[in-house]
Amino acid sequence: MRVNARLDSDRASKFNYIRQRTNQGTSEIMKAAIDLYYERLRQETTVKPLQLLQQAGLIGCAEGEPDLSVNYKQYLTESLNEKYGHR
Repeated sequence: MRVNARLDSDRASKFNYIRQRTNQGTSEIMKAAIDLYYERLRQETTVKPLQLLQQAGLIGCAEGEPDLSVNYKQYLTESLNEKYGHR
């Protein structure tokens, strides 16, 4: 496939910098850029944070009181009192 593209001056400068630093031709630079962009998009769309947590076994791995999110201060106080003997 042949590609024709117009670059603004900022991107043209960046492109020329890449070419000078890597001694690569236009085709090689474009191929590498497409590969990098493709991999980034694949990572963004295939792995969701919830999926990572589920795969790691962190979802549902702990036990606690069903109302912990509402009464956490009470449970923390009770736990500290038990641990340090304050009543």
